[in-house]
Amino acid sequence: MQKNLSSSNDTRHYSLSGQLLLWLMICLFIILSISSVVSYSRAYHFANLAYDRAMLRVVLALADQIDVVNNHVVIDLPEIAKNLLQYDKDDYINYRISAPNGDIVVGEPNIKAPRHALKSGAHVYYDDMLDNEKVRVVAYALPIINSSLKGDLLIQVAETRTKREFMVREIIEEMLIPQILIMLVTALIIFLSIKHSLLPLNQLKNALSRRSHDDLSPIATNSSPLEIIPLLDEMNGLMLRVKVGVDFQKAFVADASHQLRTPIAALQNQVELALREPVSSQTRHALENIASSSQHLSRLVQQLLTLARIEPGTESHYVFEAVNLTRLVQEVTADWVPRALDKGVDLGFETGSDQNLTLSGNAFMLREMLSNLIENAICYTPHGGVITVALSHQADEIKLQVIDNGIGIAPEKRELVFNRFYRIEDSAGEGCGLGLAIVKEIALAHHAEISIKDGLTRHHEDGTMSCGTNITIKFKRL
Repeated sequence: MQKNLSSSNDTRHYSLSGQLLLWLMICLFIILSISSVVSYSRAYHFANLAYDRAMLRVVLALADQIDVVNNHVVIDLPEIAKNLLQYDKDDYINYRISAPNGDIVVGEPNIKAPRHALKSGAHVYYDDMLDNEKVRVVAYALPIINSSLKGDLLIQVAETRTKREFMVREIIEEMLIPQILIMLVTALIIFLSIKHSLLPLNQLKNALSRRSHDDLSPIATNSSPLEIIPLLDEMNGLMLRVKVGVDFQKAFVADASHQLRTPIAALQNQVELALREPVSSQTRHALENIASSSQHLSRLVQQLLTLARIEPGTESHYVFEAVNLTRLVQEVTADWVPRALDKGVDLGFETGSDQNLTLSGNAFMLREMLSNLIENAICYTPHGGVITVALSHQADEIKLQVIDNGIGIAPEKRELVFNRFYRIEDSAGEGCGLGLAIVKEIALAHHAEISIKDGLTRHHEDGTMSCGTNITIKFKRL
């Protein structure tokens, strides 16, 4: 049963152009086959007609040489005429003349008479066998005139079929070779026509491949073939339904995050007030845990709200303009220095000689991106660690790096950390798994490239070394 289920799930792909070309070639082959049969039939008919008339002339020539004298059939046929009659460079020719009573007068006795008796003066053509060879026979009933001998003399001439078959082959070749060439040219034209007709599908594929994952706008159908417009209409309907669902989810997350900020802030204020009062050590410990958890929850809500704002499809709410990235990075880094000092981490900023690295972007989103990068680095860098925010440029590219000598990220997990709520197992940080997801969304909104590689080397007291993390974002310079 399992085998049947697995086989039923197998997907079979096929080419639409290949299927069209295959069926058209099958139709052309059927047409060519029918044409070949009809051509052979007509060629056979006309070859027989030509040579049958030649044989009939031979029969009539023999009839002119026959006379009846005293009730005896006399044939005035010279020996040379007999030789000429029986000689042919391609075929064997035999003849037979029979009396009215059926007795042979002269000729080949094995030539069979026609199946049906002939009327006086009539002739007939038919196929027969003579000495195990196929022959064509013409029979002529010659009426006897001015003689007491009544009836008809039967004159028969039999000829093998070599010339006829050769003539049929020549006719077939002359007819079929052009037809085959025409079919091949037609197949080529059909193939090119199919490719040209399917160009709108390729253009549609390329248009969809160039779309970002957040682009759910309807597909234009004004230049599409009529056959695929119903499919495109259904796709547009599906994307509209998906967009409605995504927008509802975004609105829900944003509203929920916004509504949670006030009660969480109130909770933090109440806990801070409670910690100022004289309480037991156990109560103080519980209040400190509540304060830490509420602070963590506040950061989570803030990140959810930020993520809802900068998610794909909502960046149009933000104005993109010229941003001095050098000044922005300096300001954001300076804002995080106190937090780094509290943890005993050395946070520094490095830049090149160009102090006016400008790009097209949104200052709020870029601040959020860098803040999340620095916060993430501080969170996962132990006491005594080093974090460097570096800004450089090359040609028309600006490179922003946040480099640390913290716990690092294994190569096989570097793509996973950009997923929402993904946290590295056994990590010492207190992040909620949204920081790098926000960073990636903002980088995509700015058409930037983001990558992770090894950072600064850290020497441990036990003599071992480890590499931190280097997160690099490459922007296009304005």
